Amino acid sequence: MSQASIIINVSEQEQLHSNGLSGTWIVPGKKANEEFAVLVVYPTPEIQDIGDQRRVMHWLKSKPLALDIVGMRSDAASHGYGSPGTKEKWGLLLCEAEPDLPKELLNALEKEIEFLNFNPPDVKMRKDNKSGAIVAVNIEPDNVKKEKEEISFRIQDLRADFVKECRKLVTKKEVQRAKHALQIEDQRLVAEGDRMWARPTEQQNINEIHRRSCTRLGQERPWSYVPQQLVDCPGCGSKIKENVLSCSHCGGWLDEGIETLREMPAKERAMKMYPDRYAEPVTAGAAKK
Repeated sequence: MSQASIIINVSEQEQLHSNGLSGTWIVPGKKANEEFAVLVVYPTPEIQDIGDQRRVMHWLKSKPLALDIVGMRSDAASHGYGSPGTKEKWGLLLCEAEPDLPKELLNALEKEIEFLNFNPPDVKMRKDNKSGAIVAVNIEPDNVKKEKEEISFRIQDLRADFVKECRKLVTKKEVQRAKHALQIEDQRLVAEGDRMWARPTEQQNINEIHRRSCTRLGQERPWSYVPQQLVDCPGCGSKIKENVLSCSHCGGWLDEGIETLREMPAKERAMKMYPDRYAEPVTAGAAKK
């Protein structure tokens, strides 16, 4: 019962899931230095009153909740950006690994639940002298506040360590599967954008979702402008892209690297960029050695 579920996101765009049964969840988008982002879905503790002032606590499984977040239980819960189907098309994937929560983390969670049940929030309504508003002021004893903070920080540290271990359980095959599903959807959106661009009456329907897909695929379209940083050509000084092999204005070769060429003496730089100008002439009928 104490097994967690792992959801990965290979897109840089975070995904929001919210409904009345499973609550609100945010699947983070991957950062620039990450191959994927991770959301660990934990089993949910539930306290049941069985009468005679007796209560029992058990842990609800995380798998049904994780399936709902990815949109694999209900098509209505998987709608995203106006398209039906599971959210796998947006780069999400529910991994097969279901690691058990560490005993230390379970004990900390149970301790927090028990402590909060015996120490509910204690506030008093007071009038703020500056704003005149009625505000709630925490009047808990200092030792109770300190204990709550220590338990909370302890759980945060244990969860951070557990997430690191969950990352190691994600296989390369699962990452490739998520990337493939996202690529197929991106290709579909770019083709849809091309069709709408070909019809002037539908061009206003191209939105940021289509442009984002075009950028992920590394493609350029008239309806998806991606500003690029331009640099000065070390030969003629014209504005050029940084990753080109030759300047489109003067024809100079840049395979040595723009910064390396810029630091060279003028004559050496010219010989590297324009080797044809400094090649030795060959006369007709010259004897071969």
